[in-house]
Amino acid sequence: ARFVNSTWLFRKGMCHVSRFAQHCSLHVSALTLTAIAVDRHQVIMHPLKPRISTAKGVIYIAIIWFMATCFSLPRAIYQKLFTFEYR
Repeated sequence: ARFVNSTWLFRKGMCHVSRFAQHCSLHVSALTLTAIAVDRHQVIMHPLKPRISTAKGVIYIAIIWFMATCFSLPRAIYQKLFTFEYR
């Protein structure tokens, strides 16, 4: 985490957690919008087929969160905190 004319008040661990939360929320949002688009496509293209069940919806949500976590972890793990000395 880099900040210009500021200091990072938290320790190194919080830098990793902060970056993970930022990227995970980004991926969850993008994947959720993709899932909604796929569902809308299915409903429009196959109107007589039954909609997804609640159980499948829960599974899809779990998969979205798992994928977002997998996509975000490498960035959070390899995040570096730079310390600059101002004179």
